Amino acid sequence: MLREVKPKNPRIARILKKREPQLIEAPKSTLLLHGSKCPVLLKTALKTFHALTKPHSVLFQKKNESIHPFESSESIEFLARKNDCGLVIFGSSNKKRPNCVTVVRIFDSKVLDMCELLLLPQASGAPQQDESSTADDASLKLPIGIGLRPMILFSGSAWEDTTSPTHTLLKSIFLDLFKGEETDRVDVEGLQYLMMLAAEEPIDGLAAVIHLRWYKIRTKRSGHKLPRVELDEIGPKFDFKVGRIRQADPNLMKEAMKQGTRPSDRPRMKKNIVMDSMGDKIGRVHLGKQDLTGLQTRKMKGLKRRAGIVDDADMMDIDSSKDEGRKRPKTG
Repeated sequence: MLREVKPKNPRIARILKKREPQLIEAPKSTLLLHGSKCPVLLKTALKTFHALTKPHSVLFQKKNESIHPFESSESIEFLARKNDCGLVIFGSSNKKRPNCVTVVRIFDSKVLDMCELLLLPQASGAPQQDESSTADDASLKLPIGIGLRPMILFSGSAWEDTTSPTHTLLKSIFLDLFKGEETDRVDVEGLQYLMMLAAEEPIDGLAAVIHLRWYKIRTKRSGHKLPRVELDEIGPKFDFKVGRIRQADPNLMKEAMKQGTRPSDRPRMKKNIVMDSMGDKIGRVHLGKQDLTGLQTRKMKGLKRRAGIVDDADMMDIDSSKDEGRKRPKTG
């Protein structure tokens, strides 16, 4: 059940009204945070996610020493509620879990689920752990316009395994992260880059390595109706293993996945109502067979009997009254 908050004043009431569930939700905003220790590899990963989710992302440069998502989620929930964000990416590094990126999803100002991604420094093309190197190198930038959504490719049989909670959760998180604005039409010119997540096969029960790559899409003439598509690898490369995960509560997930009935885009046409050439609305009404036997009429002496049915006695009375009127002499 969603908690109910009673507004104290009209301003709070307007804010709560704006935060209520909408029929068509706006894109989720992402909050990116640094831990107490954040090496160059983590900074590169956070800046990359920030560049790909603009303008619906907020990057904080200040180090947060008191945030531990799996131990206590109060700080994460407070910052997400304050910045109105539905996703939080927290980067931290320690001896036990070096180069750890924690992705948290928020629902109703509470943590819905979370997952740890342990970055591997051996990835080809990844920046070295050198403080002199900078994450803003031109070779690490992604030449992608702001607001563009990627084409996402999940490569490997592990993504098709519905019994694996790890890959199912990770797939849902990445789709939610790069979903963007909801639309029923997509311009082909906006499909400029591809994000690929390739999962290796697990060996002896060990955590499989997942490779994250970005590709620039280029179209060339092919002499046919369809162009030839080529992919150019761009940006940094990230290899990671999945660490700890926290699944969402089934009842809370059911509440978060609930959707309202959407009205159709086309207005519903009413039957038997048309517009004429002059722009007037004309309606046609179909009635059944009418029964006029019980129709109330004026209470006249000649209309007491049913119309059209006259007895012989009545006809004789009418004729005799006419004759008497003719034979009566005038007085005076």
